[in-house]
Amino acid sequence: MKEKILMAEDEKELNRALKTILELSGYEVKSTFNGKEAVEATQENAYDVIILDVMMPVMDGLEAVREMRESGVKTPIIMLTAKSTIDDKVEGLDNGADDYLTKPFDKKELLARIRAHIRTNQEKKEKVYIGNILFSKEDSELSSEKASFRLNPKECEIMEILVRNQDRNISPNELSKKIWQTDELQESAVNMYISYLQNKFTALDANVKINDENGYVLEKIS
Repeated sequence: MKEKILMAEDEKELNRALKTILELSGYEVKSTFNGKEAVEATQENAYDVIILDVMMPVMDGLEAVREMRESGVKTPIIMLTAKSTIDDKVEGLDNGADDYLTKPFDKKELLARIRAHIRTNQEKKEKVYIGNILFSKEDSELSSEKASFRLNPKECEIMEILVRNQDRNISPNELSKKIWQTDELQESAVNMYISYLQNKFTALDANVKINDENGYVLEKIS
């Protein structure tokens, strides 16, 4: 499975050139042209590295980093900027970026930093295969060879519980207590999030499903 990179760069020629370089290096690239588009992209899919220009229209890179971090995105972020002062770099790092490259930069250095961040991040991630589906708690991601989905916090919590209890059925009441921290059964909410996950399994062509006949348990499809 190719590593995925999200890139936000408003200069069209540079955007096109970087996208070509990254794709030729074996990455799958989502190209955007402002910070707002980049933030929205992180809510739809998970990425292995995010590359953000600082000076962009609609929403600049610094604001985009803040919004991503506040929404729970933990993906390594590399900032690109024409500014080279220490204060500018510190501001980017303080806002949540992991790395900084000053324009113009050498493509070899960019690719080396991408590889380093992917390697470091992969070492920290907790990933579990369930059949042909990969669940990453760190990235809040459910993926297969076909596609990937970013999970909302409740979906991620439910998946973690199901993965850690693959040998037994989890009752709606138990799931409700663990997720919503209350003794009052949240049956409609539980059913809704289980349905969301089932739909994602279907879209991923999963060879597993959530069996809900006697509680909930992950089960392989024969």
